[in-house]
Amino acid sequence: MRKILLGLLLLAAAKVWYQDHAYRTAMGEAVIEAYRERAIEVCRRNAPKRPAGARDDATVASTVSWGPASSIEAVIGNPDINVAIWDTQNPLWTQRFRDPHLILTATTGSGSARCAYDVHEGGAKLSLR
Repeated sequence: MRKILLGLLLLAAAKVWYQDHAYRTAMGEAVIEAYRERAIEVCRRNAPKRPAGARDDATVASTVSWGPASSIEAVIGNPDINVAIWDTQNPLWTQRFRDPHLILTATTGSGSARCAYDVHEGGAKLSLR
């Protein structure tokens, strides 16, 4: 009897996990399709302009080609913002832990660039790695 009960419990847990996984995957894909073009446009616009002869992060950022070939994922919160979870009075807390973001990643000659598009605010933050 215990084996049957354990088997039914495992089946129920697998069903709940599968439904949650399927829902999150479908919603992530829907958000990506809805906001992909806007995120690419904002990331292109926010990239710093390349100064003549400069060899710094601005040069690398301006050579990034944000486009449909860039990898993109939907996440809740921007992991690049440094805010503690218990610091709820911080004005950046909602951007870090609540707002949906699209993370675009593109490779450059010297590493990779990452643009976090905030779906709620409509802005983007660029970081180089």
